[in-house]
Amino acid sequence: MYSNENICIDDDNVFSLVMPTDRPLKILQLTDLHLGFGLISKKADTLAMNAVKVLVKKTSPDLIVLTGDSIFPFIPKSGTRNNMKQAGKLVAFFDGLKIPYAYLFGNHDIEMGSKGNKEQIADIICGGNYSIFSKGDANIFGVGNYLIKVLNFKKELVSALVMLDSNMYGNGWFFSGFDCIHSDQIDWCMHNLSKLKEQNSKLKALAFFHMPLAEYKIAYEKMKLGDKTVTYNFGSIGEENDYLGISKNKCDFFEKALENGVIKAMFCGHDHYNTLSLTYKGIMLSYGMSIDYLGYRGIEKRYTQRGGTTITLNQDGSFCVAPVPLTRVVSGRVRGQKSYDNVTAGKG
Repeated sequence: MYSNENICIDDDNVFSLVMPTDRPLKILQLTDLHLGFGLISKKADTLAMNAVKVLVKKTSPDLIVLTGDSIFPFIPKSGTRNNMKQAGKLVAFFDGLKIPYAYLFGNHDIEMGSKGNKEQIADIICGGNYSIFSKGDANIFGVGNYLIKVLNFKKELVSALVMLDSNMYGNGWFFSGFDCIHSDQIDWCMHNLSKLKEQNSKLKALAFFHMPLAEYKIAYEKMKLGDKTVTYNFGSIGEENDYLGISKNKCDFFEKALENGVIKAMFCGHDHYNTLSLTYKGIMLSYGMSIDYLGYRGIEKRYTQRGGTTITLNQDGSFCVAPVPLTRVVSGRVRGQKSYDNVTAGKG
């Protein structure tokens, strides 16, 4: 686990990260790498890792956040079910970049029949030299629910990064439908944010998880109907038939976040072709651009979804968000501006 004078972890498994003294903190969100590290995925893995290197060079981040499905223990695609070996290779790759990285589980990192469970994969991730990851409170659902407090150079709290396990599937595997963030996770999150708000009444937090909330779909449909309460930021819905991979289970994370008032943006992955970012009821809802060359049939020939997302966090807690496409070509399906500009948020 990574630790130096600017990043440490306390007894409650809460990390503290001190911002640079003379500039904002730059975060690079990467999602859905789908690295197979198996017999039949070598070409796709090389393309994915090279894409990560290009994005890191282009953005020079202080922190990388991996929002799930980093590995893919699915024999028909990767040729292996050994996700413990995959996790070890993932850690070795990101350690080699020498940039701190925060990890989140997706729905594919622990496939049915894969060798390691979440606890075992978490142990491997924790062992990374540049890893910022905690299993979190063992008394609540999921593995990898943790907080990163962001401090300015005066060691004053200015922001918080919330990492949540959005879990995998419901009562079984895949065909039971997607799971969601559970109520005890939500209670834990809001309780801790309320405690942090006592230190800074203007605290602005950013939440990261793998699968989108129902509000992503609600906001998108409102936008299509011309509802002016939804602000279009950038990106598009590229999945067929406007598909969003949301859970059928009730999840009130968004509602509780509105009540709590601290979270100002949410970032997910999961739907590889979706790159949309909207602001709904004062909270930015953003898909990260994906990396995947392996998971979808024919995805290696697609390019408009492939890239990363930068979050530039200022000393006052305000932030800017921008997609970082790997190519200069922008899909004609992307709404809004012809070129990607930073989206400023979190002010006021």
